[in-house]
Amino acid sequence: LLDFYLKMNLPKIIKITILFAVIVCIAGVIWVVQKQLQPRKFSGIKEAVRIGIARESLAALAIIAEDQKFFLQEGLDTTIKHYDSGKLALTGMTASEVNLATVADTPIVFSSFEREDFSIIATIGSSDNEPRIIARKDKGIQKPGDLRGKRIATQKGSAVHFFLHRFLIKNGLSEKNVVLSFKNPDELVSALANGDIDAFSMREPYISKTKKLIGDNAIVFSEPRLYLKTFNLIALKSFIKDKPQAVNGILRALIRAEEFARKYPDQAIKIVSNTLGVSESETADVWAEINIGVSLNQSLLLSFEDEARWAIRNKLTHKTKVPNYLNFIYPDGLEAVKPEAVTIIR
Repeated sequence: LLDFYLKMNLPKIIKITILFAVIVCIAGVIWVVQKQLQPRKFSGIKEAVRIGIARESLAALAIIAEDQKFFLQEGLDTTIKHYDSGKLALTGMTASEVNLATVADTPIVFSSFEREDFSIIATIGSSDNEPRIIARKDKGIQKPGDLRGKRIATQKGSAVHFFLHRFLIKNGLSEKNVVLSFKNPDELVSALANGDIDAFSMREPYISKTKKLIGDNAIVFSEPRLYLKTFNLIALKSFIKDKPQAVNGILRALIRAEEFARKYPDQAIKIVSNTLGVSESETADVWAEINIGVSLNQSLLLSFEDEARWAIRNKLTHKTKVPNYLNFIYPDGLEAVKPEAVTIIR
């Protein structure tokens, strides 16, 4: 292009004018990009908000929004508390440690049997291939059927618990065919590494951490499309009632994070990997398996009802009736900032 420009048979003054115009255009593009990346200043009283964020890739939008100061730019003074799982973040919310939490669908279902003082504001991510089963080869486990009679652990009442249930059924087994126990996420890695259990059902970053510890002795099973896990932002109804504008600001910040991740995926992956404390390559592998975006879809209600029936049928709750999950949805916020993202029928 430069060679063509130099060979153009034009007066010198025109060549200089063209060159100047090109430089101005390039400078303008650079300025616009930098402007988008710079936090805009907010003048006024900031709303104090405490958000519990789970340490997993499906919480990417919340992680990015905090890192890029999108919450701050929407007039929110956020205090972020990180939890090892969405279930623990939900527990933190109900214990008043935080006002909002990022959590998967299964813990929401179990909590819905006990209380009705929270609402789902939006789904912020989903994946149909996130949970995994990791096992020890030296325990004679080479294929899913070899899990029969083995000691398997997971986090009770969580998405990985529901995945384990479906995984066993898919492979001709059930919970009755294994020795099932429940542990917190941070306990599972050491339990498998020490040989206290033979396998566990979990997700990243715990799968990769375990593989690093036991090396070639690890075997990992996945089952794409077996279970669609959704990750959701929930809040106490009292917070929503008292601070609806703060809820709208949080949603706008998450939508901006969605746009940022779409435009700058490499930078988004770096932000998430730094927050989770895992390598960028590991995050990139997970990134290819997840969908991040702000929405409230009708399918969410169907998933809740399916999991509620599973919990009742397997006596994981003393309740016998499936809750009405429309009572747990707060669509007004998302309808105010991105109405096309709401497809729930009321």
